[in-house]
Amino acid sequence: MARNRIRVGSTELAYRLSGPPGAPVVCLNHCFAADHRYWDHHLSAFEDFRVLRHDARGHGESDAPAGPYSLAMMAGDLIGLLDALEIERVNLCGVSMGGMISQTAAIACPERVASLALVNTTSEYTEEQVRAWRDRVDLVLREGIEPVCAPLMARWFTENAADKRPPGYVYMEERISQMAPNSFTAVIEAMCGLDTTEGLASLAIPSIVIATKDDPGVPTASSEKMARRLGVKPHWIGPARHLATLEHPETFNELIRRFLLNVT
Repeated sequence: MARNRIRVGSTELAYRLSGPPGAPVVCLNHCFAADHRYWDHHLSAFEDFRVLRHDARGHGESDAPAGPYSLAMMAGDLIGLLDALEIERVNLCGVSMGGMISQTAAIACPERVASLALVNTTSEYTEEQVRAWRDRVDLVLREGIEPVCAPLMARWFTENAADKRPPGYVYMEERISQMAPNSFTAVIEAMCGLDTTEGLASLAIPSIVIATKDDPGVPTASSEKMARRLGVKPHWIGPARHLATLEHPETFNELIRRFLLNVT
């Protein structure tokens, strides 16, 4: 399938739009360091839906303008993409960074969001978590991307995945190793500005929170707090670490498809 590019403001975004015209639209937002291909192993869950995927700024084949970025800026890219494609409302689904962007977009433009699926993501960072990300930025600026690759992979995947190297593991290993230091820095600055917890309580849309109890980047309490703000109970996937859907694609696919069929 050919990939398309479209200009949103001053930034060109790479995207793919597939599925039957006229069907409800699901907009899938990838994690940090990935691109739209994150969702390749999940597409069966979205059969009979119109599926929109794009590479966030600083990722994949989208432009990587000079940073720093903000989540509001990245959510603005998403809403601008919907405008350019003349899509009025979407079912938003985001994993990790993509979940942060999805929350920000939903709070800013709730009329554009039919439902919200938040996957292994959070609505706030502690000061310690922000310091850890900024320490990684300092290391990348000094020594390049290579020193952070293995530590991040160990946060994202279990030892079992590292031993068996399933396709999702191999994909993320490739993507993080190819991320440009300037993009790493710009996107981390956006993530460090995360603060959507209170805003989630204002949303009155069908929602689901999918999380992992052994996620080093999203403590269980954070997932539970986010779910409470949305008025739902979290769904747990495991054993896994931060990128649980890539270790358990069948489980995730079943959860997200059941949710979407119930709300569309």
